[in-house]
Amino acid sequence: MDQTIKDQFIASGVDGFNAFKQSYLNNQIDQIIKDQLKSQSQQDINFENALIHLSKMRQFLSSPQNILGTLRTKHGEVAEHLEVNVRNAKNTLLGLNADATFDGVGRTAPEDFILNGVKIQSKFINGTGNTLSHVAKHLQTYQDSSIDYMIPKDQFALIEQIRNGIVPESLSAKSAQSILNKVNKLEALSGRSFSDMCHPSISNYDEVQLGKVFETVTNHQDDIVDQNHEIKKEIDRKAKEKTKATNAMRGPSVGEGLKVAGSAATVTASLSLFKGLYSKKKEGKALSHLNSEDWKELGLDAGKNGLRAGITAGSIYTLTNTTALSAPFAGAVTSAAFGMTSLFKQYYAGEIEADEVLTEGQIICFEAGVTAIGAALGQTLIPIPLLGAVIGTVATDFIWKFAKGKLGQREEALKKVLDAYSDSLLRQMDSAYRQLIEKINATFSRYHSLIDAAFDMEANSASIAAASIELAEELNVPSSNILHNHEELDAFFLS
Repeated sequence: MDQTIKDQFIASGVDGFNAFKQSYLNNQIDQIIKDQLKSQSQQDINFENALIHLSKMRQFLSSPQNILGTLRTKHGEVAEHLEVNVRNAKNTLLGLNADATFDGVGRTAPEDFILNGVKIQSKFINGTGNTLSHVAKHLQTYQDSSIDYMIPKDQFALIEQIRNGIVPESLSAKSAQSILNKVNKLEALSGRSFSDMCHPSISNYDEVQLGKVFETVTNHQDDIVDQNHEIKKEIDRKAKEKTKATNAMRGPSVGEGLKVAGSAATVTASLSLFKGLYSKKKEGKALSHLNSEDWKELGLDAGKNGLRAGITAGSIYTLTNTTALSAPFAGAVTSAAFGMTSLFKQYYAGEIEADEVLTEGQIICFEAGVTAIGAALGQTLIPIPLLGAVIGTVATDFIWKFAKGKLGQREEALKKVLDAYSDSLLRQMDSAYRQLIEKINATFSRYHSLIDAAFDMEANSASIAAASIELAEELNVPSSNILHNHEELDAFFLS
């Protein structure tokens, strides 16, 4: 991006650019809101689907007579259904696939359910050692290495403590060693590590008992409600952050510089130069009256050519630091077009007079003037006494070309002021320098119609974009530096 646009700032709030930029940012915020509402709506669907899984669990529990086993062993099948339905509820809440299922599993098959494509046998037996014994028995009976085992969460945690050399306070050293021996036996039987073969359930042993399981389901539902609330808050928070960041882009940034879609030729002059010109204006010095010392203060030293102090148009050209662009002259004119749009609106509204349009406009168009001179005249020598007059004439001509046909009844009054000023400057020059002015104007006219089309803020955005691309191509801007579509535009503004 730094190669595309010189990041110097002419004037904040230039209406022509802001109209485009604000429209773009408004569209971005509209999209943020749409995405936020879409995400909230999807999350509502996720939440409803999560509750459906819990509803399935409640329906299963509502008919205890249909649950396999005796009153003392029914908790085994309860644990299986709790595992499948609660896992699926939590996944669904997050917008993930339900990864646990009973589909394709017979009620008395070696496996109890499928989890992430893996066959699972659930073992919920009272006592950790007893659970391990039942796992070993099942393993010896079926000898199916494709089956993994699910055991109570609290029992799994206790086993891990023992495997790490910690004897829980609830167990004697002998009991802990017995459990460890059973773990070693399982690993020997299966040829697999314990942690690869056995996994913790989402439930503790006591949570699946008939007298406790309704409370367990309610607790899971409460967790899902709370988690859903946090997810929706996060959606709103992210949308708020994106909106804030987008709104922060509304104001101009000195470090950023002016950004204009489709016009890779856009360029701005340095702040210090314009500050200096404004200072000279406040001192009462017109551009045409600046002397060699004034120009030195603005950063331009006069050269020597024989006995006459003078400066080449090419060295004026370097003032604006535009040589890195394909078409610095037209780029400077583009920047001036933006600045003058704001000034003309003030004039049209009666907030400023024609004299102010002239003095302010000359400063805004200063860069266009000096780059025009550099582009058109190269190393032609311009005497210091005439330097301000030459630049002033060109800048004034730019003001009129930007204003023509845009100011209604106030246009004639401005033209009289501009013509009078130009005539006074031309009287200071001999015929040779008048020819230079004509040469500069001829260079500018080549791009005038293209620039008018590219920055006609009354046209629709599609027409402006097409004209901007045409202008950039005419100026031989590399295609990689031209913004052709919305995708490239998004990447440019948000990078």
